[in-house]
Amino acid sequence: MASPRYLLRFAYLGTRYRGMQRQSTRPHTEHWTVQGAIEAALYQLGCLGDPILVLASRTDTGVHASESAAHVDLRPANPNQVFQPQQLAVGLNTVLTRHKHDIIIRDVLQVPAWFHARHLAMWRSYRYRVAVVKALQADETIRVGGIRARLPLAELNRCHVVPPLDLERVHEAMELLSGEHDFRSFKGVSRTPEQEERSTVRDVTDFRLRPAAPLDSDDPLYENVQLWEFHIRSKSFLYRQVRRMVSMVLHAGLSGPEALLVMRTLLENPSKHSWPGNVTVVPACGLYLMRVQYNPEHLDPNAEMPEEVAEMYDARKPLDEEDSDEEAFEQVTAA
Repeated sequence: MASPRYLLRFAYLGTRYRGMQRQSTRPHTEHWTVQGAIEAALYQLGCLGDPILVLASRTDTGVHASESAAHVDLRPANPNQVFQPQQLAVGLNTVLTRHKHDIIIRDVLQVPAWFHARHLAMWRSYRYRVAVVKALQADETIRVGGIRARLPLAELNRCHVVPPLDLERVHEAMELLSGEHDFRSFKGVSRTPEQEERSTVRDVTDFRLRPAAPLDSDDPLYENVQLWEFHIRSKSFLYRQVRRMVSMVLHAGLSGPEALLVMRTLLENPSKHSWPGNVTVVPACGLYLMRVQYNPEHLDPNAEMPEEVAEMYDARKPLDEEDSDEEAFEQVTAA
């Protein structure tokens, strides 16, 4: 009898973790990745065998998530029992809290056995938070070390600090990067030749800039900065695509109109070798995975597999093949 399949939705602060994806081959012994910590918690709840999460998205060291997702097949060690979703959520949060993890299980749903958290995602959305220094003193350096002192403590490792921006040019740059393009120039280096051959065309359906709320409104240092959030949505993203997009947009807002010409060149002549050396990729700390969206009909545990899903699975077998998309995954050998 097949084990019931569950969808987990969860949030985390990524500062202390070496990314989302487990790095060791021992599923329930790793606590330094988000996947490893959740799998270890599942094991402690009395699951039969080694619980293995299948991730909807893989984020890099230091990246946060307001809502990520994964599926897992679970059977209690007691053959006469079945895990109830609410029971799993409460149990996981209890174990994660006991071990002082910065991870919260938001929701657990039982889903059909054919459900796949990665392949059935309709879209993924990210935000990138920046703190724009309102004004620089005459003797103040524009380097990060000089303006970091102006940052409210609650924003440490939660945003990227930048000097004043030309917002008109920022919006021009965002418009250039919206829509369907070949984003090969915005992709990090692939880990295998097979990944290098995969399509790098992506459709960015939403890319906008919004004012951001402070994380601690009582801190008077918020008078020094203006908080903004880039919101980006697509069905999937290339490795580090989101951070490179934000990097180029900020570069445009900090430099002259020639930055827009560089962006057009990157889009019109996509190449893994064309990333400009004078543009530093923004740090992971400002990036948040916001949501992974699914078709509600695919979440009904009693639903039959739709024909279009069966055809998609047939076209992309084996299903456990690792995708090259998603904002990030950086292989680090565990010590």
